[in-house]
Amino acid sequence: MHKSLIFPVSLLALVAAGSGASAMQGERLTSQYTRIDEACVESQLPDEPVYEAVCPGHGGWRVHIVSGEHGSASAYARPGIDRSDYINAPTRGLFGGFHDVVEWRLDDGEAFATIHRYVHYNTPDVMEFYDGIEAPNTLIVTALAAEGGYTVCPVAFVDASVLPEANMIARAAADELARGWDCGNEPIRFNEAMPDVETYFLSLGRKRAG
Repeated sequence: MHKSLIFPVSLLALVAAGSGASAMQGERLTSQYTRIDEACVESQLPDEPVYEAVCPGHGGWRVHIVSGEHGSASAYARPGIDRSDYINAPTRGLFGGFHDVVEWRLDDGEAFATIHRYVHYNTPDVMEFYDGIEAPNTLIVTALAAEGGYTVCPVAFVDASVLPEANMIARAAADELARGWDCGNEPIRFNEAMPDVETYFLSLGRKRAG
């Protein structure tokens, strides 16, 4: 990863959004924010990927980011928990990198999920292959307390380029789906066809709680 693949907060404004969880959950669910910045321990790697950053997160968690020529991937670890597998954003561009702010969703102060924005970038000659969008944005929702044989895995990819309430959808996915998420399942893709968590529950024949 080259340092230029970390996008500063000044380029991508964070939008404050409410939780989609029930009122009772909402009283104890909060967010904490950490940054991919000078506090990270950086190293050059001998091959592809070419760069690694290990950054402090919330409550002893660490965020690992590796990057190569065309993009980045992230993983998580904490004392007593080995580093997870690296999580890649869906392919929506020729290049890409992470926003420099990680949102941690907390239940009574304990982190159970993260939301991290990934910015894809397309040169004009390839935009037609990626819906004609120069810089698609994806919010990656990652479970930190999942089931199915893993602790950490992706829960959802939220298309922030087409969904105006993407931040709210990502929080709802984190709050309502991340805890106990089965890592054997494919991440949910929220987009125009699946525009919110309620639609996802309806697709399963279930009613959304709360």
